[in-house]
Amino acid sequence: MKSLCFCFLLFLVPTVYAQQTFSCPGNNKEDMLTYFVMGYPDRVDHYMGPGNANPIYTSINPDLGSGGYALQGTFVWIKSANGYPWDVDTFDSNFIYHRSTELKWSDPTTFKRQAQDMPIAPRCIAIKGAGPNIGIPPNATAYKFYSNCQPYQSANLSYVVNSVSKASLVDTGGNLGKVKTRYLTYEYACDSSYANCGYMEVYALGKNIGLYDWKYYINQSGSWVLRQESVINQFALGQTTPYFACTNTYQ
Repeated sequence: MKSLCFCFLLFLVPTVYAQQTFSCPGNNKEDMLTYFVMGYPDRVDHYMGPGNANPIYTSINPDLGSGGYALQGTFVWIKSANGYPWDVDTFDSNFIYHRSTELKWSDPTTFKRQAQDMPIAPRCIAIKGAGPNIGIPPNATAYKFYSNCQPYQSANLSYVVNSVSKASLVDTGGNLGKVKTRYLTYEYACDSSYANCGYMEVYALGKNIGLYDWKYYINQSGSWVLRQESVINQFALGQTTPYFACTNTYQ
């Protein structure tokens, strides 16, 4: 029997971040949030619908609307109209970080949360360049499994290396046609030289669109073998809000 919990349909936690619009230093860099988050005003009433998998609805806090993006905050990729499951990520002036993700798809009281937010991409990357590799040791990739909003098991991802590609024009295969895209590559279970990784996930991030394709690979005898692909390439009318059964999912 599940324990009683208070459920949150929105980002009800008060915004503690200064309402300051962030700009990348210089004129030759761009904010990676413009790739992770659907642009305004589209995100108010649109989402990326499934080609063969789940949809992606985008929610960001604070949402400055047409004013751009804040210095720091939180955004959520919501994977169904119910408001869950989700990926919860955070950002500041230095990086975009991963915080938590679902565990059991149909139970929002279960999730996996990093012990500390894990950097997945620089906040700013040269407009015409790729991002540097981000190597993360096992002690900084630790996470916990949660059930009924309580932790019950710990693990880590071993050595992790994250990278962001140079931007290119890519055909989404959906109703958006070609979109300026960067690929976030997330490799984990690597050796101490950040090589010979066991698993790889590749996220196709469209400029002002967000996630529209995800691929999962495993390393078999030194070669990457595609095991799963989620195509999310249909720009569609509709919106939802994140549903959190546990405040420690996102706070």
